[in-house]
Amino acid sequence: MTNMDNKYGKSPFNPIQMIGVKESLLFLNSLITVDNKPIFYHRIHTTSIGNSMPIDCYEIFKEGGFKEFLFIDVYASKNSEELPEGYAKAKERIEPLLYNGSKILTTIGVNFKLSDFPDELI
Repeated sequence: MTNMDNKYGKSPFNPIQMIGVKESLLFLNSLITVDNKPIFYHRIHTTSIGNSMPIDCYEIFKEGGFKEFLFIDVYASKNSEELPEGYAKAKERIEPLLYNGSKILTTIGVNFKLSDFPDELI
């Protein structure tokens, strides 16, 4: 693997560090894109690397139909403040995400796999 494959949060080899599931969901709920728009997310599976603890894999949906994955280690010793590339923390006023004619004003997600993601969230 190259360094490009191991960007923080975008690889199971370099997951976002959280101390539990609750904290990981609070973290995801606070994320927006760097262009100030909310995201959709769902957990698609859990994996592990070698003898590591389980690492959760979330599929992320951004405006324009762009999807990517974020990986979270919920067994870390402390919560990381670092953000994955392409993400920011939500501000008081964010731009709406346009999805199927609707304006979505907040990040929305679940901790389980949806068969029709992201339509099942709406």
